[in-house]
Amino acid sequence: MTDDPGGIDQDARTGTLKVRLSLGWAKSHRFTTGQCPVMRYHRGLMKAILHERVHIAKAVNATVISLDDAPRGYAEFDQGAGRKYVIDPHGALAGVRPV
Repeated sequence: MTDDPGGIDQDARTGTLKVRLSLGWAKSHRFTTGQCPVMRYHRGLMKAILHERVHIAKAVNATVISLDDAPRGYAEFDQGAGRKYVIDPHGALAGVRPV
């Protein structure tokens, strides 16, 4: 195993995961690897979005901005603005007004 010089301690550098098993069993934790099992809820979420029962942009506080406003959007995001910015360089989201 290769060492990671950026690890915060010796265990992190060597890729070791130390877990007190008694705590793991008490809390019923599971360790899994691989892709997130999104298919368990994907279809229902997709249908809710398509039938406009769920509005993702509103839920994550997304704001559509033009390409000209991108520098301002990046600056606000870097300062910790509580919104997400979607850059629309070609005006494909014409129904949504830029800020």
